[in-house]
Amino acid sequence: MKQQMAAEMLRVAKSNGLILWYDYHVNNPWNADVRGIKRQEISQLFPGCRITLQRITLAPPLVRLLAPYSWLACSLLGQIPWLCTHYLGVIRKAPTQVRSQ
Repeated sequence: MKQQMAAEMLRVAKSNGLILWYDYHVNNPWNADVRGIKRQEISQLFPGCRITLQRITLAPPLVRLLAPYSWLACSLLGQIPWLCTHYLGVIRKAPTQVRSQ
């Protein structure tokens, strides 16, 4: 299903268009239905595309624990990539070659 969705996203994107990506990169240990998708799998789903990903979103359990006491602590910890659970990224479709006739 992932492959079909990725193929459809690429099909509807214009030449040199982009796809905005936001998804988990880690599995949720308490919910088997929430599975992360790794950088390598994203690359396989969108072959030939230029992919830029950045880890964001401080792990929700940490936010729930810290936010009532300190948004500053959440903000600072959110700068540490290995504490962040999601990717935010841009997947840029390769431009289509135009044939001269």
